[in-house]
Formats: sequence, structure tokens, C-alpha cells
Amino acid sequence: MQLDDRIEEFIRRLGLIERGDRVLIAFSGGPDSTALLYLLRQISARLKFRLCAAYINHQIRPRAAVKELRYCAELCHRLGIDFVAGESDVPRFARKNSLSLEEAARKARYALLEEIAREEKCNKIALGHHADDAVETIFFRLLRGTGPQGLEPMKPRNGKYIRPLLEVERCEIETYLRQMKISYLLDHTNFRVDYSRNYIRNKVLPVIEKHFGAGYRKTVRQFAEIAVKQDRFLLGIAQAEFDRISQITPAGKILLDLNKLRVYDEALRDRVLKIAMEKMMNQAGAGSSAEITAINKIISGNRLAVSLKRGARVVRERELLIFSAPSSKMSGIPLEVGSRFKIPGFRLEFSCKLIPKKTAKVGLQKGGAKINIDYDKIVLPLLVRHLRAGDSFQPLGMKGTKKVGDFLTDWKVPRFLREEILVVTDTRGIVWVTGYQIDDKYKLDRETRKVLQIEIIRRMG
Repeated sequence: MQLDDRIEEFIRRLGLIERGDRVLIAFSGGPDSTALLYLLRQISARLKFRLCAAYINHQIRPRAAVKELRYCAELCHRLGIDFVAGESDVPRFARKNSLSLEEAARKARYALLEEIAREEKCNKIALGHHADDAVETIFFRLLRGTGPQGLEPMKPRNGKYIRPLLEVERCEIETYLRQMKISYLLDHTNFRVDYSRNYIRNKVLPVIEKHFGAGYRKTVRQFAEIAVKQDRFLLGIAQAEFDRISQITPAGKILLDLNKLRVYDEALRDRVLKIAMEKMMNQAGAGSSAEITAINKIISGNRLAVSLKRGARVVRERELLIFSAPSSKMSGIPLEVGSRFKIPGFRLEFSCKLIPKKTAKVGLQKGGAKINIDYDKIVLPLLVRHLRAGDSFQPLGMKGTKKVGDFLTDWKVPRFLREEILVVTDTRGIVWVTGYQIDDKYKLDRETRKVLQIEIIRRMG
């Protein structure tokens, strides 16, 4: 089967391109993107889709970029393909974001392709990745210390991005270009071995192929697919167990039941810990092998706490393993009557409104997430803030004041929860230690005319 027929069959089988699509080709002038340009042009008439090509100047090789841009523009003009050029100052972007040039170029390239696709009304973006690229990526991630979840093979389709050449090997692309007498440009930086991926491509993989034959590519990809499938199965089990043994506090602390965690198989326990890390840091892939090992020492009793990146911590308190990300103290957010608003950093909303006196609960109100107080006894403004050292109030039904810390000790509130208790205050002091008690001087009585209801609504997710 001719290469264009194979690509067409691959596109049809996976539904990569549909009739009427407008496809943007990421075109650098190199062998892979040039072959992709010619092949899709051959197929476009049969599948009835339109093409546009985009060249991205990363401002890494100024002289070469001029030559590449001219070549790409002239070739597209000759083939009747719409052409667009974009540029991004990758070196500056890399410095600003502390990224390698490779990573910065990748991020900038994808961002520009998205922008160009919108402007050119392209609903698909075609990339020139092939089978060898997929294998290089697997080795690259392995050598950087990834777990099975990082071996996810390149996908033929990922959202609007498509990879029509993903089942084609580099040598087949080179043969196609040679047989069709198609010229292309070579980026000589691809042969420099000071870039990690280039070293794998030019030094490591040729040695592997020499000793194990060209079939190693298929073997490596099959291994990655099996590892990812098994990892997904374990992830499903781990997620179910995480849901079963975890609690999430309003401020986002994650609490794991140590008694249940200890009995898990090591592989399952590590995966549950990784889920907790990813959730706490709000970052896919968070939780390195070294961090998971350190947390396991808490579980085994050899450590009491572990400090992690960006100020996050994992500590043991009683029979709980507590994951907490750093948070700033809230100095005071206005609570306006008739308003409802979210509390930054919390899974909470506050509602504050006047209600008819006849529907209000009169008498003691202990705990809960909803209070009714005498509006006329409040000296506005109302604020929501964190507890402060030395805070005191007069708990409902008591005579005299009491330090909030002593009050919470009486209620046996653990230290990790005290850090995220909020109070509602007016200009005279604490009105409500949320979730626990109001100050006695704001209670409803027979003289009450206006009732203010403050409610905390817990948001999911």
C-alpha cells in the first residue's frame, strides 16, 4: 500500500479528519512536516477538507528562521495552500518562566498554533509526529523518572490536535520524500546532543536498533500501552479507596484515615497518596517518588511530618494523615446584608439576609452552619476573617467572656481544624465562631424586631 493510501486509511479509521474540516498544519519545512504537507494535500481532494499551514519562528535561530520562512511560504504558494507565519520570543519566555528552551518552545508553539487556528477558522491542527517520536518520548520520560502514568503513548487525536503520521516510521518518511523527489530543510540543531531528546534520538536509539533490530519500536510502544492500561486499572481502584477513606475540609485540607491506609498493599497505598498530592497541589503528576517515600515514613511511624514543595506539608495527627497546602490569613472580607459570596481559598459561600421574625428560631443555637441573630444589636460593618491570637467572645448562654482557643479546647476541636475556623465580627468584636457558637449579646429575644440570618453553604469540588 502506498504511503498516502495508508495515511488515508488511518485517518478514515480513526475519524481524524471529516468532510468539510479546515486543517492547520504545523509546518517547519523539515522532513516530517513537509511529508505531512504533501500527504494531506494528496488526500484532501478525496476526503474533501481544506488546508492551511503555519510556520512558527521561535527566535532561537534568527538566520535560519529567515531561510525557513521563505522556503515554507514559497512551497505553500506553489502548492496552493494558505500560509500563515507567527513568532514568539522563546528565549525570553524560557527565562521568565524558568523553563528549558525545549519546554518553552513547545509551550509557545502550541499557544501560537491555537491562536492561528482560531484566526484562520481551522477546527483541526495536524502535527508531524511519527512512530519514532512516540518511542523517543517514552525513553525521554523514563529517563526523567516518570511512573507508569507518564508512559501514556502519543495519541492519534487529542482534542483538535491530530497526528496522521503516528503509525509511520522515520525511515518510511525519508523514503517517501526521496522517491517523490521532494526537497526539505534540515534543522542542524536536531543533531546537537546537548539537548536530552536529541541525545536519545541520535546516540541511544541507534545503538538499541543495531542490537535489537527495528522491531524494538513496536515492542516499546506495546510495553507502554500495557503499562498504561494496568495503571489505569490501579488508578480506578485507588480513586475508589481514596474516596472511601478521605475527608476534605472547607479550606481544602485532605484527611486520610491511617488505620485503613496501613492495611493497603504498598502499590495501592502509594497511588492513594499520589491522588492526595495531586488534589492538594491541584496539579496533575504532583507527588514524586521521593515525596511518596517520605510520606510512607509518617505512616510507618518513623516521621511526624514532611515538608513539600511550595510550602505544602503532610503531618500525622492522631489517626489521621493530613495534607495541607500553604494559605494566607484572611484579614477581613465585608459581609453585606442581602449578599451571597464565595470565600477565597475555601469551599464555602456565605449568605446574609433579613428574614421574617415569625420564621426565626428563638433561643439557644448551638453549632450548625446557619444562625439567626438580632440585626439591631449589630454595629456594622460585618466582616469575615480568620481567628487571631487572643480572640475572645461570650458564648451563648454564658456569663463573662472566654478565649476562643479555650472554647475550642472544651469542644475538643483538633488543631488542624482550628487553623481554618472563620469568625464573623462587627466593630465590637466576634459575632459568630462559625460552625460552633454565636456571642450571647447578639441573640434573639422578645424585643427583637429584625432578624439577620447568616448561613454557610459548602460547595462541592
